[in-house]
Amino acid sequence: MKFLARLATGQIALWCTFWLIGIPLAILWDASGACMVTGCGIGAPVVAGSVIVLFALASVAIPFMSVAIWRSASNYSRALWWHTLVAWSAKLCAALSGLAAALSVLAILYFIVSYIYAAYTAG
Repeated sequence: MKFLARLATGQIALWCTFWLIGIPLAILWDASGACMVTGCGIGAPVVAGSVIVLFALASVAIPFMSVAIWRSASNYSRALWWHTLVAWSAKLCAALSGLAAALSVLAILYFIVSYIYAAYTAG
């Protein structure tokens, strides 16, 4: 929990937050989302459900990581001109990723409510 608190307040180095946590999480989110769209040859319902759960968990985690990257970039030292470019690029990436993941969370909640409503009215 202490690590998550340090992460959320931007006390972890930007390179660690972005490259070691943010990018692998984004790749996981992209891969699971692409697998949901294309099917990836998934035939078993358990595997398909696992991919959906993985996408949902990544969608919830990415906005948190976006805040962590933003705060870490705000704490990033800017001794040279390109340090400012790195910090602003990380902030832009975090904002766009967080927005896309937040919209995915809303879509997931919409589908859950739709399925519950359909099951309730059918029975």
